[in-house]
Amino acid sequence: MLATVTTCDTTDDDAAVMSRIRESDHGAVEILVRRYQRELVGFFYNQCWDQGVAEELAQDTFVNLYRARERWVPTAKVRTYLYRIAHNLWIDHLRRRRRLVSLDQEDDDGGSLVDGLAAPRQDSATSDPGRSDRIRERVQTALGRLGAGHREVFLLANNQAMRYHEIAEVLGIPEGTVKSRMHHAVRVLRESLADLIEEMQP
Repeated sequence: MLATVTTCDTTDDDAAVMSRIRESDHGAVEILVRRYQRELVGFFYNQCWDQGVAEELAQDTFVNLYRARERWVPTAKVRTYLYRIAHNLWIDHLRRRRRLVSLDQEDDDGGSLVDGLAAPRQDSATSDPGRSDRIRERVQTALGRLGAGHREVFLLANNQAMRYHEIAEVLGIPEGTVKSRMHHAVRVLRESLADLIEEMQP
């Protein structure tokens, strides 16, 4: 099952919390854990499809945040800084394990292509209970053929609701590169799933 998370809205005082962390306040770290642990687990889970690995990497993200607390500057958005650390951890994990990653993808209208394809057709007399699983497997396979950079851009944009400029900051690449990777992945995904998309047409 694909994990999708909602962006945390209680981030107005993240900078104040991070300032406490910079002063070695261990308790302040727990505040950020409560705010971002769930979405970070979702970020990692949608790349490795392993709940245990996702939880471990999310925990490591907060550990590394504390270790790198003195490098954070007040002008940096805490959530973006957190995901930069998460990105680096994921790259390190890939280097160690060489695992494939995959993630959900939304279409140009903002809807999830996976969920749209998995939804039963209105003219179906009975729904196929196994359809959703089969569709998700097809999408995971299609995304698995993309490069890791393209998949991560998708994950950050669609599951973590990040804007292009935020993704560019997290990944350390130009915003134009982010847009290019998104367009390329959309094209490849639609070509790979053309038969399923056609089924959705009225």
